[in-house]
Amino acid sequence: MRTLIRDVAAATVDDDLGDLARTDILIEDGVIREIRPDIAVSDATVIEGRDMIAIPGMVDTHRHTWQTALRGILADGNIPDYLRGIRLHMAPLYRADDMYAGNYVGALDALNSGITTIVDYCHNILDPDGAHAAVTGLRDAGIRALYAHGLTPITTNTWSQSRGGSHAGADPAALATRALLAERIREEYFSSEDQLLRFGIAPQELAIAPVADVAAEFRLARELGARITFHANQVMVRQLFQDVEVLHAHGLLADDLLLVHCTFNTPHEWALLDGSGVTVSVCAETEMQMGMGYPAIAEVTAHTPGPSLGIDCVSGNGGDMISHSRLVLQASRYRADEPEYAVMRAPQTMSWTTRDALRWVTLNGARAAGVDHLVGSLTPGKRADIVLVNMSGISQVGWNRADPTGAVVSQAHAGCVDTVLVDGRIVKRGGLLTHVDVGAAAATLERSHEYLYDRMGGAGSFIPQPPIDIPLYRERA
Repeated sequence: MRTLIRDVAAATVDDDLGDLARTDILIEDGVIREIRPDIAVSDATVIEGRDMIAIPGMVDTHRHTWQTALRGILADGNIPDYLRGIRLHMAPLYRADDMYAGNYVGALDALNSGITTIVDYCHNILDPDGAHAAVTGLRDAGIRALYAHGLTPITTNTWSQSRGGSHAGADPAALATRALLAERIREEYFSSEDQLLRFGIAPQELAIAPVADVAAEFRLARELGARITFHANQVMVRQLFQDVEVLHAHGLLADDLLLVHCTFNTPHEWALLDGSGVTVSVCAETEMQMGMGYPAIAEVTAHTPGPSLGIDCVSGNGGDMISHSRLVLQASRYRADEPEYAVMRAPQTMSWTTRDALRWVTLNGARAAGVDHLVGSLTPGKRADIVLVNMSGISQVGWNRADPTGAVVSQAHAGCVDTVLVDGRIVKRGGLLTHVDVGAAAATLERSHEYLYDRMGGAGSFIPQPPIDIPLYRERA
């Protein structure tokens, strides 16, 4: 029940411990017991940490994990393409087997990349079997997760009928039916606070549902004790929705709410988030690719407990959180320097640091997922979600041992992730997942991939022609 990581550098994301050039980490019964040099124990499994950097397990605060079998199909797509291809065409084709395969292998992909916690925004619940399968996939993968049960009725209330929250786009299916399924899923899979999985709710978006319906779904979530995650202000259309303003007006902003994107928040909406405890997930690759605006790191930092990062859609981009953090860091630095460029003056200070970036994907992410009391930093007493990043490769050797945080963020990538522990359990070692049959997992996803591609008629039929009309985007269609 003991594991000793020996002679490792550590980027602890703990303000008291800081970065450590050489240390040992003792894990006992899934808990970090000690972090200090030269820990002497005789009954522990020993992991040699030389040429490794220990970091907290990373947290992805927004991932549509169910889309894993469609990996990369949206590599050159924008939001209208996503809505037509994924939400309107492919989502209704999913069977329970496809929901399981996407969540199971998607969660393994996260673990393989050093992400030990995900917020699974599961907004493709067609039927009860699909919901059960999605949760089971996460459970079988052995990841820590907030399962955000989607309340959007996929086949009856869609973006193809969207009217910007008007009753013309209202869902004819009764909330009571969807609420009953959410309650049953919570009771069956989320009865214990000691387990890796936690229960959340993803209400319908205000762009496709009347505010009264959305408010009722928020109330349901709070009755069930569920954390809430919600797409907000991510679409640039003539009729801006001001989602945060609407949520505020209906008394729905609270510290159990994780908003996603917020790229088109108005200044007033940012002010409304001050002191609310609401957190925000920034999904930079998706946002910059799909026409969803610039990642709002500065605004989220100024008006919330701090930004976290989300991979969002592997149907568009990959799941490498280390590289993602570096992209967001550099994009945020550029934006901060733009006023200097405008007057032909060279920037003199560094606006954002690698410590900021590592915190975004660890402690801030844990806070957004509601588990910062458990994970997010290498702090004695917290659960042992730990990643060892191998810095001995030809592209990393020579790294700055005085700055482990800077070395990871600036020089590493998902391929450097050597060892992963979740709750003290080793799930990856020596660069290989050890707790599952990787070949069988890959075959499970391949079967789903082949079925879905066959149903869509091949990749060339991903977006049916002529394109489905989306009223919000008609002028861009």
